[in-house]
Order: sequence, then structure tokens, then C-alpha cells
Amino acid sequence: MFITSFIPLWITVLFINILSIINNSNNLYTEIIGIIAIFLMNIFSISVIFISLGSIQQSEYKAYKIIDAKQEKGITSEFLLSYVLPLFAFDFTRWDGVVQFLIYFIVLAFLCHRNNNVYANLIFELKKYKFYDCELLWVPEPNSKPIQAMVISKNNLCSQKGNTIEIAPLNKPFYLMKYLEE
Repeated sequence: MFITSFIPLWITVLFINILSIINNSNNLYTEIIGIIAIFLMNIFSISVIFISLGSIQQSEYKAYKIIDAKQEKGITSEFLLSYVLPLFAFDFTRWDGVVQFLIYFIVLAFLCHRNNNVYANLIFELKKYKFYDCELLWVPEPNSKPIQAMVISKNNLCSQKGNTIEIAPLNKPFYLMKYLEE
């Protein structure tokens, strides 16, 4: 999900590299390698997302009661301003600019993964999913300690407080909610 969350950046880098090729750049190999890498990594990332969503078995869904739910609304603008905008400082038509970018991007990926940061994702937005920060109680053990989870859902979970939902682990800390017809 991390790679596809940068789709606006990848489109911009593709534009810069293609424009550089059209203008007869001295670093033709850098642009070609960049274009191929962007296409391959995005195709791979999008495939992983769709395979993950489609491969969840019915038996993986577990019942949880929603104690509290808050939709992550400011996620897109905050993500773009904090993470994507600074990446425009790199010159993607030069190999040393690409290396500088990769260093920054790898550190950013490590920090986001380590801190379980949530980031905007165009793929989920297009499929009409929303991200909810939830406090959940496992139904089979009502006296157990509630858990915090980031639930990806097409349903409005803020209006479902007190109700039971079924979720399956997607990719820590994310859970996918079984779609309920509204």
C-alpha cells in the first residue's frame, strides 16, 4: 500500500522523465530505467493489493464489537504535504538525484512501516473505501482487552458504534471489513 500511496508523485516523475527524453536528455538511461521501474513497481504493488483483497477466506473474518470509530479524514492532505511534496526537490533526470531520492524514500518507507503510519491511497479511494481508527472488542470474549485497529471499510463505521462487524487481517495494522449492504 505504501508504493501506491505515491501515485501522484510517480505520475509526475513519469512526466518529467518523458519530457526529458523528448528534449534529448544527456541522461537517457536514467529516464528509461526510471520509467520502467515506476511501471513495474506500481503494477506489482497494485497486483498485491488486489490479490490480498481477493484472497481473504470467509474463515478469516472474525466478529468484533465497535466500541469507538473515527474516520481518518485529514489523511490525504496531511500525507501529501508531509511526504509527497518534499519529494519534488529531487532531479529525477540525473542518476545522482535518483540515488538521493531512493535514500530519502527508503528511510521514509522504513519510518512509516515502523510507526504503523496511515497514508492516503488512491486505489482504495477509487474503490470507495475509507480508513477508520477503531477500538474493537472481540465478541467471543467480551471481557477481553479492547484492541486498536485501522479498519478499511466501504461502510460508515462511525454510525456502527455498538454493533458487531466482521473483519479480517489485511496487513498489520490494517483490517478489512466484510462489506455490508446498506
